[in-house]
Amino acid sequence: LICCEKIIVSLYDYFIRKFKKALETRKASAHRIGAELKFPLVNRDGSAASRKTVHALWRYLQDQGWEPQRDAVTGRIVGARKRGELNHTVASCETGYCKTEFSLAHVAHLFDLERSVHELKEELRPFSEQNQVYFLGYGIHPVTPPSKRLLMEKARAGVFDKVFASNRSIAQQDGHDLHLFTINAASHVHVGVSLEEAIPAVNVLNGFSGAQIALTAHSNIWRGRIDPRFQCVSEKFWDWWMPASERVGVPEEPFENLRHYVDTVKEFQPVFVKREGKPIIVDNQYETFEELYSAERAVGYELTGEETMFTPTASDFDLHNTCYWYNARISHYYTVENRVNDQQPPEDLICIAALTLGLVSIATKANEEISSYDWDLLRDMRDAACRDGMNGTAGNLSAVDLAGTMLDLAHRGLTIRGLGEERFLAPLYRRLERHTNPADAAAHMLQTEGMERLLNARRI
Repeated sequence: LICCEKIIVSLYDYFIRKFKKALETRKASAHRIGAELKFPLVNRDGSAASRKTVHALWRYLQDQGWEPQRDAVTGRIVGARKRGELNHTVASCETGYCKTEFSLAHVAHLFDLERSVHELKEELRPFSEQNQVYFLGYGIHPVTPPSKRLLMEKARAGVFDKVFASNRSIAQQDGHDLHLFTINAASHVHVGVSLEEAIPAVNVLNGFSGAQIALTAHSNIWRGRIDPRFQCVSEKFWDWWMPASERVGVPEEPFENLRHYVDTVKEFQPVFVKREGKPIIVDNQYETFEELYSAERAVGYELTGEETMFTPTASDFDLHNTCYWYNARISHYYTVENRVNDQQPPEDLICIAALTLGLVSIATKANEEISSYDWDLLRDMRDAACRDGMNGTAGNLSAVDLAGTMLDLAHRGLTIRGLGEERFLAPLYRRLERHTNPADAAAHMLQTEGMERLLNARRI
């Protein structure tokens, strides 16, 4: 018992120490913003672009002065990066090679983020024209279905392909349920926070998951047709992949403090660690990360299947901290990461960052508001919004009312910053007023004018 308590304290102390170190690299009081923008890369008919095209993208970016990024295991070029003010802008592909991701260097305010997005669009325009492809401001691949054939060739994907090999949603000949994530495209936001702000911000963003989905759902057209069940298909992928898991979606309860958060994360089963850049899989060996960390010598196996021994260290918690997928979480960069929203139409790419930053900027007050709701109803609202968007209801709670409360809080948060950033919330207010979201518009375009019209409207 004494040993276990030392382990718990050690991991918590390690987490806090790393958090404080991250704060030292940025102004502790500044809410710097980073955006992870994921775009389906498609041919002019909406089908998935080829691997050859993706490799051409890396070469093109290198010609523009970006540095190549190589995978630690395969040695292949899997992306590119260029220097920002405090960190890099990184171009990569996530789980699927036809799902491009641009993690923009963190900036001080939304006007700088708007400038970064504009510069990215202008930089990608010649490539798009030369290669006859579109980067789509859309939340899912609209035509090509998920498949192992779309899997990105890099180490993390190889690990997950071995560890999470269920076939509840994808037929065995097409791969595993993990391969759902070869086609979804989200708009994630990172915001730098203080130690005191972290838990209120995580609770607020998780609690308002349903309200966010209601306003931003944009993944109802895939496999070339409208899904009859959901406006937000991409978010449902997490439930289809891990239906009985406590490590995806909205946590079972709000967090009381940072220790409660760390205690929750350390109870998740570990997936893998890295040694010399190479993965060692441990998922079947230990029930919790705490159990792994308490071992003097741990056992795992390499991607080749060969068994190997290693000594666990506290730094293994950094990688473990990327292997759960709450709608909002404290990232391994020690930012608050909002992960719930589909990618938005080209003209609205900043609104997710605006909403997130506004809520984080008023986190304490917003946490008091979210605490007034029944948490289970808020969790149910996530499912209701995935199905019905702005028409969603959970018990006596309506998506429209919850979204209105959320938007007003975000507006107050941005107003407090005093920079005029609240104007970036305008698209969300228009949707609230009309009780519609981008999924409604996408369905209308497909039904009335066809796929070509949708692709032209959603290309960035």
